[in-house]
Amino acid sequence: MPPKSRLAAAAGSILLGLGGIALGFYLKPFEAAALLQKLALRRGGVARVQAGSLAAYEKDLCEPAKPCRCVALIHGLGDSALTWDNVLLGRGGAAPPPVGYRLLAVELPGSEGSAAPSSPDGYRIPALADAVRASLEPRCPEWTVAGNSLGGWVAAWLAVQWPQGVRRLILINAAGLADPTGVELETARVLEAPTVATLKAFMLRAYHTPRWIPERAWPSAVASIRARPAAAIVAALREEDLLDRRAREIRAPTRVLWGASDRAIPEAVGRGFARLIPGARFELLPKCGHLPQRECPAAVTAALYDPQP
Repeated sequence: MPPKSRLAAAAGSILLGLGGIALGFYLKPFEAAALLQKLALRRGGVARVQAGSLAAYEKDLCEPAKPCRCVALIHGLGDSALTWDNVLLGRGGAAPPPVGYRLLAVELPGSEGSAAPSSPDGYRIPALADAVRASLEPRCPEWTVAGNSLGGWVAAWLAVQWPQGVRRLILINAAGLADPTGVELETARVLEAPTVATLKAFMLRAYHTPRWIPERAWPSAVASIRARPAAAIVAALREEDLLDRRAREIRAPTRVLWGASDRAIPEAVGRGFARLIPGARFELLPKCGHLPQRECPAAVTAALYDPQP
């Protein structure tokens, strides 16, 4: 083939490939956005790893023969570890992970590559905390543990069950206390079996500034949540696993961060954690909703890397 013909063929292949990518982004924008997140994490030095039975994203800036501070990040119901991408990459105003830190954002059991429990009781909150502990303990003896929403409930249970391993606790718009308003349960029910209509309504309640999502992306967003074990986790929730009677046992220095615009879990739940956990500090975050790691990551990293408890 003449050189000009080879060049034209190569250019045609490139254009065809780009066209295919563009079509994929148009037809499946939700999946495309997740792919871009994963590529950004890879370019930013974040590795996809297996931590025991759990898949995770790891940003390891520890240095040989020097002290290392380890930070675990636990996502909420219907979410995934990708929710922590701004924290892992130091984007959106978030402080970059400092040298001497290891960050591990885990996928809860049954989600995004993590092994599913062998029985339905494996989705109970204490069992989820046990699974997270099993993934963390071989990597570091002590951890700062941060959890958002249901992940905060898991993180608080981990602090109860593993006091020697949880050095600091960061609860971010966390579930896990009795809510007489019923709002917390309503949120769980939406994420248990979302539809396009209920997910749209949830987004309005969850964000201070709701993200614009193209109409064609909503069905795949719903499908993504339904593919995660939200329904199994909601089915396994038990009143006896609430922390109203156990939070006082937590001895780790605790910071409770709360997005002031959150209408998915009442602020009273966060203030309840701060009241029950000895010495806990409550910080209300303005212009921030249920997912501060997405809307206000600077406040999250300020708490994670604060040298003071």
